[in-house]
Amino acid sequence: MAQAYENRTLGRVDELFPSLDPDGTIGVVYKRSGNYVTATLTLTATVVTVTDAAGSGSYGTATLWVLPAATRMHVLSVVQDYTAFAEGAALTGAAGDASFDIGVGSVAIAAAADGALATTDDDIGSEVNITLSGGTGTGTGTSALGFITAAAGTMTLNWSGTAATIDASSTINVTGTIKIVGVMIE
Repeated sequence: MAQAYENRTLGRVDELFPSLDPDGTIGVVYKRSGNYVTATLTLTATVVTVTDAAGSGSYGTATLWVLPAATRMHVLSVVQDYTAFAEGAALTGAAGDASFDIGVGSVAIAAAADGALATTDDDIGSEVNITLSGGTGTGTGTSALGFITAAAGTMTLNWSGTAATIDASSTINVTGTIKIVGVMIE
């Protein structure tokens, strides 16, 4: 007997978790068949606030999605497809040449790492290396990784800029999709 297939648009993250997406720039489509889950997050100029740490590079983060308490998910695959970026005016002094890694982690990046993501910074969706030219650039990455559990139930967009290209604390707006396929362990 085939299992029922649930396909629903959860809405925008700001409607589900107002404190996580105050500007309403992340949409979520959730599909489930039995224990298999697909979540597609659509980012529309999602703001990542960047902190410049001078010679150490820079870093920033934005919360994407929080799983309900006591939820465990085994991530089978993540596809990140970033289609546009918009630098804040101070980020590269209007040069438009930011070089950075971007990825999805279970913990928000907390310190500059000179253009690199590691461990929990990108343990859900591994880093995608981007170098902007004239303020534009795109990037795609695919990964197959481990668990998201109740203890680390947050999916966070993490950003790490290089010391050579980032001039000051600012913002970067991110547009694209992140598709997460996994198995719910209930």
